[in-house]
Amino acid sequence: MTRTTEFYGEQAILLENENLRAVILPERGGKTASLFVKKTGMELLYQNTRKTFARAQFGSSFGDFESCGFDDAFPTVDEEIVEVGGRKEIYPDHGEIWSASFVVDPPVMAKENAVNLCYYSRRLNYDYQKRFELKGNRLCCRYRIQNNAKVSLPYVWTMHCLMNLTPNMRFIFPVGTKQVQNVFSGSVLKGEEKIYRYPEDETEDGWYRFDRLPDGGSVKYYAVGRVKEGVCGYDYPETNTSVRLHYDPEKLPYLGCWITAGGYRGDKNCALEPCTGYYDSVGKAKRLVGSCAELAPGEMLDFTVEIEAYSIDNQVGRK
Repeated sequence: MTRTTEFYGEQAILLENENLRAVILPERGGKTASLFVKKTGMELLYQNTRKTFARAQFGSSFGDFESCGFDDAFPTVDEEIVEVGGRKEIYPDHGEIWSASFVVDPPVMAKENAVNLCYYSRRLNYDYQKRFELKGNRLCCRYRIQNNAKVSLPYVWTMHCLMNLTPNMRFIFPVGTKQVQNVFSGSVLKGEEKIYRYPEDETEDGWYRFDRLPDGGSVKYYAVGRVKEGVCGYDYPETNTSVRLHYDPEKLPYLGCWITAGGYRGDKNCALEPCTGYYDSVGKAKRLVGSCAELAPGEMLDFTVEIEAYSIDNQVGRK
């Protein structure tokens, strides 16, 4: 079932089947504001504590607004100035997609159980399309980003999907992950760009498990190098819920992990972040790995991320 509705006073699209219920906000960057698992009764996405959505503009600071739900960070995460075709362009904080207003095209079809969203960037001359569809116990998110300009477009695309926390939750990194690199020097992990063994290593303040929640504060780290498989996720034993993200590791070869256990604005959420660049900006990708993804003139980036949710009791044989 697909229908229009309201969510905290916002125009919204509701997708629903026997397993999942998803709420999409076209005018708020095409944000997925809610993803509810019916069989376990768990809301997966961190909710808007402010109860209303303020209108952001191009260049707005992401931290001044509602850090909740599932957004796309494109063409950067960190604010930066990037050379595009010989010109200096501002890439704003968390990119321009999260603050953009999308068009629903074609209109919502009740029987299709899917929604197509479109946005055109006048500043950088690209088309950004995404399609959300419920298939069984998966929310399938397909992206098509086409560069219409006559010059190449450097970019980082990052899945910015803020999930709820539970005390005993576990983070599932791709098979083959052996090291992580700290990219945020805070109260929990010190020394930006320091590399640690995964899943556990000794830090300045004692041993730390990178697949578990910190006692407090905030952390952010990346799996070192390109991932070997496109599967990661979360286990929530308190609600008997498992979540897996499925994606093409050739198109999204890097993986970040953000956790705030009250250290950022008092928020408590987390995000495993498949992405195209290591890490968080075009400049850092070029500095740390020697290159950054670019869309050539006329080129289209086409990829899919699927969020699968099921009962932990039913995970036999799954990754």
